Amino acid sequence: MARLESQAKMGFYPTPVEVVRQIMAMLEIPSDARLLDTCCGEGEALNVLAEGLKVETYGVELDKSRFKAAKTRLDHVLWADALYEFICSKEYFSLLFLNPPYDTGDTEGDRTRIEVQFLKRHWPYLINGGVLVYIIPWASLKQAVPILAKHCRGLTILKFPEEYFRPFNQIVVVCTKGRPKQSEIDANNALFQNAVDAFFSDDTDRLLTTEDAADFPHALPLPAPSELTFRSVRLDPEQCLERLKKSSVWNRVHHQLFPADLAKGIQPLTSLREGHLAMLLASGIMNGEVVGSDGRRLVVKGSVVKGVTITTEEIEDGTKILHTDRYDITVRAICFDPPEIITIQ
Repeated sequence: MARLESQAKMGFYPTPVEVVRQIMAMLEIPSDARLLDTCCGEGEALNVLAEGLKVETYGVELDKSRFKAAKTRLDHVLWADALYEFICSKEYFSLLFLNPPYDTGDTEGDRTRIEVQFLKRHWPYLINGGVLVYIIPWASLKQAVPILAKHCRGLTILKFPEEYFRPFNQIVVVCTKGRPKQSEIDANNALFQNAVDAFFSDDTDRLLTTEDAADFPHALPLPAPSELTFRSVRLDPEQCLERLKKSSVWNRVHHQLFPADLAKGIQPLTSLREGHLAMLLASGIMNGEVVGSDGRRLVVKGSVVKGVTITTEEIEDGTKILHTDRYDITVRAICFDPPEIITIQ
């Protein structure tokens, strides 16, 4: 039942703000740090961690509505499946906040849990010395041990406070990316084994909670200046438009794409006839708001519909049927004072 519920919500279970603030107590975040949340939801967790700090926040979110909410809270957000559509520079971020979907993997026979697949995929984005905050169900911890035990230092494993702990038995793994000494590897394995054994024996009191997080400080390093690749293979029309308007290419092609702007600077040698004006309106070049000679404001829209006129012609051998193309021009205008719709054909 829990799995079906998770899938219905796209595996989205945001970290409670109170727990995020408890985690924040253990993080020493310097100015100009870069923070990444690859399952950012509405961006609330990173927004809390960055509160009052001069840092850059980056997020990735698959759900479109949550993505839009995250854009109001974080500096940079992508609309993407962070497991399959996300492309990013390696070793760029000071912090990886990872609260991935909770589910069993089923891709091409791979039964590795989704939480662990996210960890494998996103661990390289941390710089050496960067800090991982990894929020997962306790049952998933065993599969994560081979990835972290030999590649991290300062390992800390805490569980959620009792009021948030059920129904998923969530724990927080916090560690620093780096090459540990053999004694640290042994200590990591012992800590992991203790936590795994505690889960299978249902001895939940063996772990401290995030209320004790301040006793386990982790300092974030400053990243070195470097170029960033941070994009999605998914096409988001709204983001494309924003980037296009900032591009130098936009200025070069704008007049060609919008002939109405180009036409403003063109003056014909003689006055246009009514037929000319009708064709301009029908072609769309003159669509928009106009002011008539009597001062009335009109919203004008023109259209052209192609038709065929059939005529007959008597010839020596009989009757010849002629098909002649014609173009029916219609111009509609909405007047607001007094309210009326004017149609000219």
